[in-house]
Amino acid sequence: MLNASATLTHRLALPGHTFHVIALDGNPVPAPVDIAVLELAPGERIDAIVEMSEPGVWILGEEDATQRNAGAGIVVEYAGSKGPARWIPPAPAAWRYGAFASRDTAPEPDARIPLVIEPGVNGNLWAINGKSFPHTDPILLRAGARNRLILDNRGMMDHPVHTHRHSFEIARHAGQAMNGLLKDVVIVPAHQVVEVDVLANNSGPSLLHCHQQFHMDFGFMAVMQYA
Repeated sequence: MLNASATLTHRLALPGHTFHVIALDGNPVPAPVDIAVLELAPGERIDAIVEMSEPGVWILGEEDATQRNAGAGIVVEYAGSKGPARWIPPAPAAWRYGAFASRDTAPEPDARIPLVIEPGVNGNLWAINGKSFPHTDPILLRAGARNRLILDNRGMMDHPVHTHRHSFEIARHAGQAMNGLLKDVVIVPAHQVVEVDVLANNSGPSLLHCHQQFHMDFGFMAVMQYA
């Protein structure tokens, strides 16, 4: 599954079935999990296996009825089954990155890099450490080292933060410590702090930005460089 939307987070379900999640953003997860609802922010990817054990005609689609009725769904039809496609609302299910991670503590980083995310000038822009792109300061990574980006979201909106040419390991997400979960897009919830470790092993300038198109267009972007 790939969320190719530039602005919307999607929660997808297939009634009567569960998703066995094996990878996030192309990286195998330490703890594969069975879950009824998949949640994907802009740019996120999920690999999941579904056991087809409930014959019928079903709708694989968006949990939100407005989006689903506007077309965010597809019919899954078993051979020999007939009738209208069925949708059954899934039970409430929280989406937590920690469910797929190791319970071990992440190794100590070699460097810590604070990145404060907040509204910029007159509230019309987004800023990283007080500056909006193209005026943001470079994020200097120590080559060959584990660099911990401390993403401190002081705004009122969630941000799907993406790194180009690098995956990162989530060390802490909104207060929950974890280890072993590699991604390249992570939701940084409003008024929360997320810590991710970037191994600087792919030299050259690389972008860090919000995958929500409007946030990126209005300044939420910086260049990662090797010190």
